[in-house]
Amino acid sequence: MHTLSSCDFEALNRVLDFLRLHPSEIHRDEFNGLRAFLTSLGATLPPSTYEPKTTAGPEANEEDTASEPDEELWKLEDVADDGIPAGSGDPSPEQEEKAMELKAAAADCAADGRLDEAVDLLAQALRLVPGKAMYWSQRASYLLECKRPGAALRDANRALSLNPENVRALRVRGTVNRHLGKWEDALKDLSEAQTVDYDEKADALLRLVQEKANARRQSRRRKEEEREAKRQEALRRQREMEMQREEEEERRQNQRQAPPSGGFPGGFPGGMPGGFPGGMSGGMEEIMKDPEILEAMRNPEIASKFSTLMQNPMAALGMMSDPQMGPLLQKVMSKVMGGGFPGAGMPGSGFPGGGMSGQGFASSPDATPGTTNSAPPKGPLHDPDELD
Repeated sequence: MHTLSSCDFEALNRVLDFLRLHPSEIHRDEFNGLRAFLTSLGATLPPSTYEPKTTAGPEANEEDTASEPDEELWKLEDVADDGIPAGSGDPSPEQEEKAMELKAAAADCAADGRLDEAVDLLAQALRLVPGKAMYWSQRASYLLECKRPGAALRDANRALSLNPENVRALRVRGTVNRHLGKWEDALKDLSEAQTVDYDEKADALLRLVQEKANARRQSRRRKEEEREAKRQEALRRQREMEMQREEEEERRQNQRQAPPSGGFPGGFPGGMPGGFPGGMSGGMEEIMKDPEILEAMRNPEIASKFSTLMQNPMAALGMMSDPQMGPLLQKVMSKVMGGGFPGAGMPGSGFPGGGMSGQGFASSPDATPGTTNSAPPKGPLHDPDELD
């Protein structure tokens, strides 16, 4: 049969402490088994206010705010490899001249609205001069007009790898990112393009991107503040639970260490015959609060000897040489004598001898147990001549 360890019970108590402070957390998925068990016992569960965490799907956009109502976000198309390496060697003068002719022809086609022909002509030119950023950026702008943002983004990245300050490539990439909802990336590219070559027509797009990027940052800041607030609240709850556990442990420890009420530990009665008043009233009660005496009385052997002493107070004389009882009896009697306890130091008080001298109770070696040394002084206390 499987048994639970103390660690298991401690973990269970921590869970119960948590649920006492936050009852609605019982509806968390982690407590499915516990809820089923409680329900089977007929328990009534508190109403659920727990909201499970949700994760955004892969289609979730970087920005919560969408584009303007008449402008939908774009989806990048699949782009095939055109087989043109970027920056492969230096072209010959003839190759550069031929590439310039193809570039000019592509511009004429684009002006007539024949964008597909313009793209094909620039592809021929790029095979001659693949290391020229302006050819890549020009084809990127034509691809963007053809509604092929994936291919346009590829060419813009190639152009910027050759010349990071190519304005046309920056504007193409910034525009694509704007329609992908990547407002901060778009803001970076469009701002840099305007810094290098200001274009009034591009200023309106830049202002829109700036507004969306600011909204994105504010939204992210709010979410971070909410997460931090939740984290601080969780830490506060954890500290509160730890303090409650510490207080409970301290209370249990104090209960274990507290002496039992109604007399000595170990079954020693509240009163002692033969001089110790019943109920330990007055000074005796204070004596019995002494930590050393209380600790000693937890020893069953010492408690038994005190029980014998209760029945026969004269046994104290024999116990004075006991290594355990002797110091304890002397401490008790010294407190009794010094505290003005009723009957202390008087004949017939129950303990032999009214005072303590050295290691015994009698005041002189010739004293008889139970009596006091009342012999008169052997000589005058003063010189008779001093009395004149």
